[in-house]
Amino acid sequence: MPGGEKGKTIRPTIQAIAKRAGVSRSTVSLILANRKDMVSRFKPQTVARVRETAREMGYRANLMAISLRSPHPSFFGLILRGGGRADAISWHHQAFEGQFLAGALEASRALRLYPVLATQDSPDPEGALRRVRGVLDGGVFGAVLRTPVPVLDSPMRRQIEQGLPVVIVFPEHPTTCPSNAIDMDNVSAGRLAGKLLHDAGRRRWAVVREELLWEPIRLREEGVLAAATEAGASLEILAVPSGIAEKEVMAWLSPKLRDLQPDGIYASSSVMGVGTLLACQAAGLRVPEQTCLVGCDASLWRAPGCPGITSIDASWYAAGELAVRKMAELSEREESVFDNIVLPPTVRKGDSCPGGDEKPAPVTAH
Repeated sequence: MPGGEKGKTIRPTIQAIAKRAGVSRSTVSLILANRKDMVSRFKPQTVARVRETAREMGYRANLMAISLRSPHPSFFGLILRGGGRADAISWHHQAFEGQFLAGALEASRALRLYPVLATQDSPDPEGALRRVRGVLDGGVFGAVLRTPVPVLDSPMRRQIEQGLPVVIVFPEHPTTCPSNAIDMDNVSAGRLAGKLLHDAGRRRWAVVREELLWEPIRLREEGVLAAATEAGASLEILAVPSGIAEKEVMAWLSPKLRDLQPDGIYASSSVMGVGTLLACQAAGLRVPEQTCLVGCDASLWRAPGCPGITSIDASWYAAGELAVRKMAELSEREESVFDNIVLPPTVRKGDSCPGGDEKPAPVTAH
């Protein structure tokens, strides 16, 4: 029996067993979980070698592994985006990530499940991959990932193919997710923003977005461009250069708004919404008297002396709750694939543009 100080026993880790048996950590974790559907994936001699190695090393299953041997496993991976120090202290991260986490935890409580929390925050892509692998190798029965970083796309697809219930929420590249994703209808979000500007009688529109056109923003732009064409409104794109810090958006944007003098603006992300509002104030454009502003995921931002932003949002709370329930449903059915779910955008009423609090359309599957 492995030992250390007198009277103490050192329990071998999954990594130590894997190294001695000559297999991966995930192989050891799945075999020692002792679920028939998982064990059957491996050759009998591999199963026997892992179990014998674990016995010789004095392995004792932890609570998570015991849970997996039961008919109703309890532990799952809840992988949040993080994204570095700037995100961790930003208003957006605190507000919306907090709502997502609250929804996921409420569903976990109701279903008597226990999340194993981790973030993808790492200075290098391989670090993010190691973090997530560490959770999955621990023996969780499924996983929920909020906006996985690109390096996780292929590994998560392989996990799904191998039978692990994985739910991806707000993917960075929606069109590359053929299944297992929950996302907002981004094209409808752009169209809805255009409808608000049109209903407010605005005809000279500007769209403010990041220069780096990641896919959800592109889809929102597609929607507002269609709405502008249908409304007969002019539209200018103001692409904020990549690398500009959140606090620098106002300084870059305000002279351009002063020259352009739009009477309606759609800012297609949370950071752009806040920066645009502050830039309007710096440019002397009164909101909403001179120019209406519609944001996206910006309804929770508040600052003294500033109007609340009328915003096109999806419910991050509902997304977190739905993701956990969908994962549990897949596990119960012993399935790992589901059709993508599209959350309807909702207008959150603010002071920057008339209208709001519209009832969302039903959730749909694609």
